[in-house]
Amino acid sequence: MADVSKKTPRQRATRWINGIAREIAEVSRPDSHTSLSRILPVAAGASIILVITLIVLLWIVVAILSGFNAPDSQAVSRLLTAAISMTALIGASLGAVYAFRKQLLAEREGVRAEQQVYSERFVKAAELLAHERPSARLAGLHSLTSLADDWRQGRQSCASAIASYLRLPPPDDAGEREVRRTAWKSVHDRLMDPSATNSWHREELDFSGGTYQFIDLDRAMLHNTRVLFRDCTFKDGELRLRGVSIVDGQIDFTGSSFANMKILMVGMRLEDSSHVYLDGTRIIDSDFYPVAVNIAGGSSINIRSAEVQNSNFKFDADDLMSYMLQGRSSIIVGEVDFSESQLTNVSIPMHAYTLAAGRLVFSGAVTDNLRLSLPGTMEGHVYVNLDVKAMGPTKIRIGPGQIDGGDLRIRPLKGAPATLDVDFVNYQVLGGEVMVQTRQNVWKSFRFDHMGEIVGNLNFDLSFPPGVEVDVDLDPEDMYSARRARQRRQARREVGPPAGDDGGAVGTSDAAVVE
Repeated sequence: MADVSKKTPRQRATRWINGIAREIAEVSRPDSHTSLSRILPVAAGASIILVITLIVLLWIVVAILSGFNAPDSQAVSRLLTAAISMTALIGASLGAVYAFRKQLLAEREGVRAEQQVYSERFVKAAELLAHERPSARLAGLHSLTSLADDWRQGRQSCASAIASYLRLPPPDDAGEREVRRTAWKSVHDRLMDPSATNSWHREELDFSGGTYQFIDLDRAMLHNTRVLFRDCTFKDGELRLRGVSIVDGQIDFTGSSFANMKILMVGMRLEDSSHVYLDGTRIIDSDFYPVAVNIAGGSSINIRSAEVQNSNFKFDADDLMSYMLQGRSSIIVGEVDFSESQLTNVSIPMHAYTLAAGRLVFSGAVTDNLRLSLPGTMEGHVYVNLDVKAMGPTKIRIGPGQIDGGDLRIRPLKGAPATLDVDFVNYQVLGGEVMVQTRQNVWKSFRFDHMGEIVGNLNFDLSFPPGVEVDVDLDPEDMYSARRARQRRQARREVGPPAGDDGGAVGTSDAAVVE
């Protein structure tokens, strides 16, 4: 190891200056515990040496410029003035560093003390919420909600604590019912205005696994909010979601069960990739009311792989006046999906809706006593899939209304014989394609009553099994004109229209009529 005494003066000076720089950097850090009393004397000495060095350098420069003659008194005065100014500047800088450091320490201590107060309030409120007396639990609930309003960094913790309490099995007494009613009101109030300082819109609200009877979230604004009700039990009550606005958020009921419930969804709006999930749910003796719901592009209501019995999804209002007025706001641009669900004794009326470049999917749904009416207006590039598996009476009504783009497909899967009835009533095909495949034995009846000129494509395979009641209100010329781009199966088989055909196929089918 080299002897320190053998180092050059330049190396020793560089090492000393670097050491001072490290000390200054250390003391300037907000989390530093280094005392300024340690660095100030050294820094002051360094400043004096720096000033003297500067004076010497300035003197040399002046001497060179004056031809190594003795400088005049004015030059010396200016030199001293510059040195004194530099010294004052360095002193002021050290004072500013000290004041800044002191302020940072004070602020850090203040934040630590504030967090300590919040933590103590949280512990006390949680203890009250676990108290055996309802009045104490109510006081704890108010303390938690007040703390959430004051403590932005701990708001998620407060919301999670309240959600955890609501997930607990509810004892059946009046005091506890009041506590829970107040808890839901606290949640509801903090979801009303996304711009409010006490808003819970950026928190995740997880009520999963609980048992609930009455929940009121009417007119809540779920903007960038996830509300989770996974694997919950809803029974003998109401879930109120009327007028709820969901923007880039979701309500997730995946895996939950509903028994003897009313789910009020009137006027709900889903925008910017928002979703309501009812996948894998079990719904018995319950009614959903998604009346006048607006489902924007990229948003959806999903009821996939669900088991639904003796229940209704009433997209159409029950009373005539509401039904007539709901059309303006009953729009599906996104998706409603019942794929792979079991629908037993279920009614799904949605004729008042407009399917505007949206999707309506029943692919693989197993139906038994299903009554379904499709949206009256289908415009844009829609996609409707009615590939159901009818295991019992299944009635699908299409119209009065129209389709002017996209695809409407009815390709039933193999099910129970003579169970599927499809009825097109006063229907206009102004574009798109209507596809009907009829070879499965599930068909009981098929009726196609159209209005006006057929502009779109009818891809009909009317080779119904024997005994199916068929009423197709089409002239052969209209059918052929609508299908001019396709090769007719009759032409391939060299079979023409029956002699004396009046243009319709009415009665019982026992042979191919038109593809």
